[in-house]
Amino acid sequence: MNILQEWPSLLIVAGVTAFVIFSSEKKKGFFPKLYQWVPPILLLYLLPTIATNTGIVKPGNSIRILAMNTILPLSLIMLTAIIHIPDLLRVTRKGLLVFLIGTIGIVIGGPLALKLVGLFNPELLQQQGADAVWRGLVCINGSWINGTPGQLSMKEVYGASEELFLTSLASDVILQNIWLFFLLYSVKFHKKINRWLTGSATVDYDMIDNEEEEREKKVKLSFPNIKLWVVLAVTYALVILLSKFCADSFAKSIGTDETNPWSFLGKKSLWLILFSTSFGVILSFTNMFKKSIRIWTGLGNGMLFFVIATIGLQLDLQNVKINSSFFIIGSIWLLIHLSVLLIGAKVLKAPWHYIAIGSQANIGGPASASVVASAFHPSLVSLGILLGVLSNLIGNYANLLAGFLYQFVTG
Repeated sequence: MNILQEWPSLLIVAGVTAFVIFSSEKKKGFFPKLYQWVPPILLLYLLPTIATNTGIVKPGNSIRILAMNTILPLSLIMLTAIIHIPDLLRVTRKGLLVFLIGTIGIVIGGPLALKLVGLFNPELLQQQGADAVWRGLVCINGSWINGTPGQLSMKEVYGASEELFLTSLASDVILQNIWLFFLLYSVKFHKKINRWLTGSATVDYDMIDNEEEEREKKVKLSFPNIKLWVVLAVTYALVILLSKFCADSFAKSIGTDETNPWSFLGKKSLWLILFSTSFGVILSFTNMFKKSIRIWTGLGNGMLFFVIATIGLQLDLQNVKINSSFFIIGSIWLLIHLSVLLIGAKVLKAPWHYIAIGSQANIGGPASASVVASAFHPSLVSLGILLGVLSNLIGNYANLLAGFLYQFVTG
């Protein structure tokens, strides 16, 4: 692996990453309008793709390996270590339960939708290799329960091709926006739904306040001390060593034949993601990384952007195909997700806003969940943020379970 020989590709990736980070932070002008229609992640993916497909640079295989095996795990550690667990535990019981029911609906909904569509199109269940539809669906699963980190993680664990990944990415963007529009529009008729769910159209919006978030905004930016960098380095080294050990051990005992539903245990990428997330959770309980939360957030997100751009280098646009199956399966998937949420909320007598916020916290993450929450009442914003963070926390575990279910229904 000689990255120096691929320096033009490295420059393209670094330049695109810096450009998207800079432009996505703009509050006025052209770029905010652009990103309303073209998500930053899609631009990160497509700009390097254009560079390779027009012959400006060659695909940087070494860069991609570096990004996936070193940069992605480090990013996951940072972004998980800054999560504040006590805040998550303050979420109201019904809101938390509805959110978790929604997570279950997504985990089982995708494999069940694939199985249902497969009854009419058996080929979907018989596909093998990196272009099998279920590998693209598990990438969408990763996006819906853990955003970009989950999407990238599931791509690596289950080996979706670059072309399939772009198809799933495009499908994900369309389905997410349709779903967000539906949830925002539901504000107009949520009182009627609440009469059925709870027996009352009125709702008490006495929620946890957002004082801690406001304090965080006022905190002076502090650079992490040497102790934190040492802790991060030791944690990262443990993740690398343990991942290699586990992957080698399972590869010897189980083998790497993909027809074996347990073969994913022999992939180093699985253990890198699992250990990165788990060690990040452990660090989050120490509160060591909270004082410099904006530094770690910036670094973690910047690394994720870089990883996405390196994936774009590998894509051959001539092989990209629009797959209508993704939209059919995705639509059924969302209906299953909604049905599970409605049943759970009816049993708990939970109001519609818990369904809307919990669903978007899973599918869209903290930012869009807070938007949906604010559409119902300003005091619900903190609930949307906390549930969105919780989705990031449990995402990789839920997505790995979903991946196993996909293999089960196609096996």
